Amino acid sequence: MPGTEQSYIGKGSIYLGPFDGSAKARPIGNCAKLELAISEDKKELPDYQNAGGGVANSISRISGIEASITLHDISPENLALAVFGSASAVAAGTVTDESHTAYLGGLVRLVNLPDTSTIVVTDSTGTTTYVLDTDYSVNEAGIVPLDTGAIVEGSTILVDYTKKAGNVVQAVVNSGQEFTMTFVGLNEAQSGKPVVVDLFRVKFSPTQGLGFIGDDFAAMDLTGSVLKDTGKTGAGISQYFKVEQAA
Repeated sequence: MPGTEQSYIGKGSIYLGPFDGSAKARPIGNCAKLELAISEDKKELPDYQNAGGGVANSISRISGIEASITLHDISPENLALAVFGSASAVAAGTVTDESHTAYLGGLVRLVNLPDTSTIVVTDSTGTTTYVLDTDYSVNEAGIVPLDTGAIVEGSTILVDYTKKAGNVVQAVVNSGQEFTMTFVGLNEAQSGKPVVVDLFRVKFSPTQGLGFIGDDFAAMDLTGSVLKDTGKTGAGISQYFKVEQAA
């Protein structure tokens, strides 16, 4: 009698939360890949007693479990995860007399993301107001003093503007964070039957590729080590991960 067909095509959502339970497990958005790889350290004893070789005995030890994810939601939180960073929100507001040194033809990077329609540039005394597209141009990061304008090379300028609400990710300020991860999925090949995978303790490495220019939708590849959770105890209970499938 043939066995039951058990093919699998997985879709679903991944939730990530701090291992210590100090915050919620948040959905990390659209992911194109979730894979687990179990590596082993295998030792073999050759058969030295007979011609032709062979193996007299072997043992295998699990040397590591690795989780791999491809994310397509480049949210501030996911970006912070990928670069060992922190994400914080920035409220909109008014900035007055932000001081900078002007270099002709060079970007004057403002402290915040500006609403470009609100930028006003003056000299250091605030008495001379420079003219947009005559003395300087604007972009999403700041202003560029023009060679043909009235702004003097190396002079101090003051900039007023409205800063946009947004988010800031500061890279490489956090490391060694540990997470729990749950995949809440379904098997398309089996009429959408539920599949839930729990990784009890995961520590990610920083991403090895972070593209900001391209023609395709951006993706971030993350890998993490699945570590032992000593809080999971009992006969037959995994300390690493479990998979549940609906019958």
